[in-house]
Amino acid sequence: MARKMKDTDSEEEIREAFKVFDRDNNGFISAAELRHVMTSIGEKLTDEEVDEMIREADQDGDGRIDYNEFVQLMMQK
Repeated sequence: MARKMKDTDSEEEIREAFKVFDRDNNGFISAAELRHVMTSIGEKLTDEEVDEMIREADQDGDGRIDYNEFVQLMMQK
């Protein structure tokens, strides 16, 4: 039971984190949204670094990160 609750907490945390990145609430994280959040937490990234982060997480190749791709990225950590 404790494991089930922990999984639920983790899922909720991931959902909330996705909402922070998805500033326009369209269900995707764009390079601009990723850059904005990373800058706001003090990470200075070049456009190339942001693009590389998107490419690494973007499984379907559409140039943005959807919720399922975000979950996969977070589960790798």
